[in-house]
Amino acid sequence: MTTVNSRVFSANPIYYLNLASKESVAIKRGKTIFRITSEPQVENISPSGDPYWADPRNIQALKDYDREKAEGKQPTVAVLRTSENIKNYMSKFLE
Repeated sequence: MTTVNSRVFSANPIYYLNLASKESVAIKRGKTIFRITSEPQVENISPSGDPYWADPRNIQALKDYDREKAEGKQPTVAVLRTSENIKNYMSKFLE
């Protein structure tokens, strides 16, 4: 991790933004530290911009469902009626 003060960052921001694609960059300003990290851009296939469809796991679940259906298998469908059921079901995806 590289740490710089705000003046050094301001003098050459492009350098530090490019560096952030390889490692974490911390910018210290007074007693506050700002961290810059990179993450891959995810395509959101929803026309309305629903963030649910920006999660690759949800896209994969839909593809798996379509594949199972095309293979003639009975796709796995979960009916979740309570918040506890939803938490238990989603916990396996959040591990």
